[in-house]
Amino acid sequence: MKIISNNLNATLSLFLSSGLLLGAYFLEFYLSLIPCDLCIKQRIVHVFILILSLLIFSLHKFSKLKFIMLSILNLLWLVSSSLAFYHFGIEKKLWKGFSGCSSNLIFNENTLDQLLSKSPIRCDETQFELLNLSLAGWNGILSIIIFIILSYLLYKDY
Repeated sequence: MKIISNNLNATLSLFLSSGLLLGAYFLEFYLSLIPCDLCIKQRIVHVFILILSLLIFSLHKFSKLKFIMLSILNLLWLVSSSLAFYHFGIEKKLWKGFSGCSSNLIFNENTLDQLLSKSPIRCDETQFELLNLSLAGWNGILSIIIFIILSYLLYKDY
């Protein structure tokens, strides 16, 4: 139990990021919700959070390296939140996404090439909502809350 209490930030990150990823994969494989490009990028950030959390467990004593790794872990949660809120803004039509996520097509002789180069799933269309919030919105809210909690825990103890 001492290892877990010494690595509370990594433990929380490991379980929470695993839960978010498992939920996303459940929705993809069992409810057939295909992720868009931004959803994939958000998942990649959570994979980095998982890997870094596991690496932090290998550092038994607090050191400068562990503090740096915990700080990077916190920043990854902030990146996750930023990507999620950016995605949420695209879904709510607050701003336009990058060209791979938008549905803007220019009809000319290269239209077929444009269609084939784009993802069939658009980032500006919500596939699933829970309590009137998309999954990107929930990811943004949870990630910023986790960022705040982990930042408090990191700087409170060290």
